[in-house]
Amino acid sequence: MASIADTLRAFEARADRAPVQELRQMASDILAMRPLLLRHERDNADALMLKLLRQARDQLVAPANASGTPPFLMPSLRMDDAPTPRLGAYKVCIYDREHGDLLDVVTLDAFDAGVQWVRDRLDLSTECMVEAGWTNGAGTVKVLSPRGTVLAKVEAASHTLVAVHPVVSRACQALQSGDASRLDRLFGVMLKAA
Repeated sequence: MASIADTLRAFEARADRAPVQELRQMASDILAMRPLLLRHERDNADALMLKLLRQARDQLVAPANASGTPPFLMPSLRMDDAPTPRLGAYKVCIYDREHGDLLDVVTLDAFDAGVQWVRDRLDLSTECMVEAGWTNGAGTVKVLSPRGTVLAKVEAASHTLVAVHPVVSRACQALQSGDASRLDRLFGVMLKAA
């Protein structure tokens, strides 16, 4: 029987070639393993889970539109075209206890996974207040310090499709191979125009 560390290494090795469904399943499996892991192992597992979810999200990005218009020239959205929350996708934020600065954000596919992610990261030895609700098929949770500082938040995530220009896509693929020069040139043009 393979150890958890072996399983995580296998997931990481497979991640670059895996389709979206498999990436999501691996992330779900990692989430299920978390209670069995030591703190330092959880950090590695969390990092791998984030990588898998980002790769899955990147595979779902819409291609440039059929008319050939570059995405950065597309008309802006009208108010009635605004993105609506995608049921089942939740944005989870963790904030600094002292100053309220944003420390970490992740998007997960389920509300309960978001609550678990918050629970695993907060110091539960101190007193907290919870505001929770369920409206229009989506849950929300805020965890607050006794002074009212938001420590964590779970809310429905907006589903926003981003059309990726082929030049940007190739630059990002080059970065995965260790070549950051194409990405530098993308932003270098923008800096010269500013």
